[in-house]
Amino acid sequence: FRSPWSSGSHITSLAAAAMVVALRVASFAALILACRADASLRGSVGAEHAKEASQDGVVIGKFVLHRRFNLSLPPERDFDIIEIPDAGLTHSCSNYTNDGTTVFTRDGRLVLKVASHCEGGGCVNSGRVMSKESFKYGLFTFSAKVPKCNHIWPALWLLPNNTHGEGSYGRWPCSGEIDVLETVHDISFGNFNLVAGYGSSGGCAASAETLCNQCQPGYCTSTTMNPMSSHDRYFVEEVDCSRGSASWEEHLFVLDWQPDRLSTWIDPTLSYDADGHLTALTPKPMPANSHGMPTWRTYHRETTPTWTAVGSFMEKCFPDQAAADAPFDDRFKIVLNIAVGGYGGAPCTWGSSACQGTCGGAVGSELILSDISVWELML
Repeated sequence: FRSPWSSGSHITSLAAAAMVVALRVASFAALILACRADASLRGSVGAEHAKEASQDGVVIGKFVLHRRFNLSLPPERDFDIIEIPDAGLTHSCSNYTNDGTTVFTRDGRLVLKVASHCEGGGCVNSGRVMSKESFKYGLFTFSAKVPKCNHIWPALWLLPNNTHGEGSYGRWPCSGEIDVLETVHDISFGNFNLVAGYGSSGGCAASAETLCNQCQPGYCTSTTMNPMSSHDRYFVEEVDCSRGSASWEEHLFVLDWQPDRLSTWIDPTLSYDADGHLTALTPKPMPANSHGMPTWRTYHRETTPTWTAVGSFMEKCFPDQAAADAPFDDRFKIVLNIAVGGYGGAPCTWGSSACQGTCGGAVGSELILSDISVWELML
């Protein structure tokens, strides 16, 4: 099983569950060491209608609130609480359960928790949810306190339809993945990543034939995450793990998803008009201790080779269906989870004694969300 992070990576056959996020495993070795349902956003339009100054990350437009999740309600009302062992996904120590201890509400907030060790010590019981509602384009805001240390791997992301990422263009990675935030252990930054793919007779080799097989079983995976570059990283906050468990302070994570452009920010300034419409977004200034990393990132389709790499597959296999920005022209669901270990270079993986030993301090860690809102761009 190989999972290099590049447009040339290839996996010919895996169990369906493993396809969803397997390639994310190897990406964090370099970092440590150096959604289709019933609710698209009507009226969402192309990026040209949101006036963006791409040089400074400012977005000016008019966004109306489409959905603000009521996080004081029982989580199962708006989210599917996922029950699945991570053994076949990212191979982390996390055993995602729905027993009331790993996903719950507290003080009007949604809480995901690494609640306990599994019997036998080879895994930990953790939380993972997927929104029942799906979305197509929009501006997404997450107010979240993210756990750190103990080789933890929390994520805020979007995926089509179900845990296996089965969207309009096939299984993962053909139907795409949008990672608003991934972070591990003690690093000070988040990763903003787009994943796409296409059916192939020989992986990503130039001689391979593009197949209309919906990524089953052969495919090429194309991702913006590159261990040799920092272009997918944005600075969040320094963390000191020497005293055990820790979390970042609560931060505002923002995704603006429009045709041909996806952008993300940490703690931007949001401006509103008298009617409550969101009218402008201004990036947070780069902190002095950010190691040169900005507080926002943008991917434009035309200048993102790993996005345009799937174009010929879409034109050949879905000529009457796929838009130019496919696979990011489909409905996606919001996914939240806490993995423990499993990434490249992590000292613990599913079934190992290190899940209770080296990574055992992750028990008690919480991902806490005080707000999740989705805004629709108006004409």
